[in-house]
Amino acid sequence: PYNYTITTDQCGTYSAEGNCYNREHIIPQSVFKQISPERNDAHFITATDGKVNGMRSNYPHGMVGTATYTSLNGSKLGAASNTGYAAGYTGTVFEPIDEFKGDIARMYFYFATRYENELTTWGVAYAMFDGTTDKVFTEPFLTILMTWHQQDPVSSYEIARNNAIYA
Repeated sequence: PYNYTITTDQCGTYSAEGNCYNREHIIPQSVFKQISPERNDAHFITATDGKVNGMRSNYPHGMVGTATYTSLNGSKLGAASNTGYAAGYTGTVFEPIDEFKGDIARMYFYFATRYENELTTWGVAYAMFDGTTDKVFTEPFLTILMTWHQQDPVSSYEIARNNAIYA
């Protein structure tokens, strides 16, 4: 519901949706202790509304059953649905809109592959990670991410984004 001008509308401070955008690390920086190269790896960082990113905080991505917050574009924060393919987790999760679910799932898979040898060295627990370097994801999050990947195929936007990062 809003558009931003690159760099001009970037921020760290906001009071409402639509004020500005910032960089969302799909895997929260606290998980990898803000170290590089993870901190600046564009393959799992995306522009998002500042307020929405603040609401997402460090919550894992998942399916919301009961929303406590719904953004202007329809993303939700709330109690996990704990049913169907999302059964098995009862904490708070952030659910993006359908258009980005596959993109986000593939960002998680990239991160797990790129940093597999470091995942167990950070010493930070994250609900989506199982503490291993081979499977990486806990259930139901592996099932959620696989489902999102299958339901939301790679888009021309995602291809263009990856090509721009490569360039």
